Amino acid sequence: MANKHSLIRNLLVNNKRLKALSFLLATLTWYIIQDAISFEIEIPGVRLEVQVQDGMAILNQSASTVDVTFRGSQDDIQRLDPRRVQAVVELTRESAELAHEIILKPGMIKGVRGVRTVAIHPSRILVKLDRQAEKRVPVKGRTLGSPLFGQVEAVTCEPSTVLLLGPAQKLKTTECVYTQPVDVDGRVESFVRRTAVQAPGDNWVAHMEPSDVQVKITISSKSAGQFWKNIPVSAVVESGSALVVDLDPLTVDVIATGRIEPPPPGEKFQVRAFADCIGLTVPGVYTVPVHVNVTGDAMAVARPDMVKVTVRLAGDKKL
Repeated sequence: MANKHSLIRNLLVNNKRLKALSFLLATLTWYIIQDAISFEIEIPGVRLEVQVQDGMAILNQSASTVDVTFRGSQDDIQRLDPRRVQAVVELTRESAELAHEIILKPGMIKGVRGVRTVAIHPSRILVKLDRQAEKRVPVKGRTLGSPLFGQVEAVTCEPSTVLLLGPAQKLKTTECVYTQPVDVDGRVESFVRRTAVQAPGDNWVAHMEPSDVQVKITISSKSAGQFWKNIPVSAVVESGSALVVDLDPLTVDVIATGRIEPPPPGEKFQVRAFADCIGLTVPGVYTVPVHVNVTGDAMAVARPDMVKVTVRLAGDKKL
């Protein structure tokens, strides 16, 4: 026994400098490792999906997104793709409960590798369930902005109805759904756009079949204004310049809105389109806006509103 105690005492007492150096190196290594893996990033607005058992639907969900903080090495943090990250909660067990308070845990965060989930906000959510039902409702298109020429006369959807699957209580009071707004700002002609159908509620979940529809926007030309096609574009250059200017395209369409006054007696109504090339003194290819002048006080624009300008010496061949 005495020999054993002596051996332990020698291990603790002898080689103090070596032991101190080893301890210092171990401590330094620990701090280096911690510093290398302690980079953090917060990804806001991570989509939160709650999966429920068959025959049930989400009546109310206190949050549809969460903010998640990750920790890891700089390389692993840089490899994170926010588009792939999502939080998934599974309520697949058979239960008669219609309300669940769920504590969000790191294991519920999917789509990440090499990093640790260190914080989720909010850390818990409340989910209320209802019996799942289905209902076919009309889908209505919506627009955003105003046409440059004319006005929106009709908005029609194809198909004209969608099938909603969701909580029975909510579907009872849902009479229609809408598409995401279609931007018509600056438009002059009717057009068709494939557009997603907007969810009928912010805090309850519904599945839609189909999830997008074809929206036809009919724009009427019944408006104070006029429309001219194939108006030649002139190049305005410095007087005496030895450079030659080529334009592409050579013509534009002109749209005028507002009051269009008749010309004075003996004069013709004029529509002019021109590209200001003054200042383009070096041969090359440029993009220049098209300016329009019309008789009267009407506001006029060109379509397209930009032209390609090729500036070359008089003796050079046209590109």
